[in-house]
Amino acid sequence: MLRSYAQAVEPMPVALQTNLMPMLFERLRVDKQLVVLDMGPASGATVKFFNQFRCRLSFVDFGGEELLSQQEAEHDEMLSCFRSALNLKPGTKVDLCLFWDLFNYLDQTALRAFLEALEPYVDRNTRGHCLGVLTSRSSLPFYQYGIGSLTSLTQADRHGQQWPVHPHSLRDLSSLLGYFEIRKSRLMQDGRAEYLLSENRDPKPAAGQFL
Repeated sequence: MLRSYAQAVEPMPVALQTNLMPMLFERLRVDKQLVVLDMGPASGATVKFFNQFRCRLSFVDFGGEELLSQQEAEHDEMLSCFRSALNLKPGTKVDLCLFWDLFNYLDQTALRAFLEALEPYVDRNTRGHCLGVLTSRSSLPFYQYGIGSLTSLTQADRHGQQWPVHPHSLRDLSSLLGYFEIRKSRLMQDGRAEYLLSENRDPKPAAGQFL
């Protein structure tokens, strides 16, 4: 199992129930090495969980200053920064994208640039999972995440000051995701929402089940 991440002291995590994570793992391409992209700090729970698969697991964690500097840059500069951070080999196709709460820290311009950087590595088999808040009145906790099991995530406090939050409503997020489609969404216990994403470059929307 190949991994790419920085070593760090991991805070004590607590469990968070997930309803959509099992669907993320349906119909995986088990005949090949899985490529998993985790957009957060390295999680011991996630590493342990993926030890059951033949996979390449990469953690890409954007820091607060990096996020802020990119969102103050021009589109081409943001695009170059995101491509460099992803550091994926040409021809790579990602099977699973664990976005966690990243989208909530990207404004609309930065989110479009990030998705443009990721697009060459997404095909019809790519699936994603992300977390968000439904309105600007909802609070987004400053956590780092991992996978404990198919029905349980882990979450732990992140160090430092929380970055500016750019909450996206379900409608806005759906329009911003471009080649990704929200297949299903569910409310979580504390009012946050989790989303199951799949590639859909077909303009016809799929019939998902929402909230």
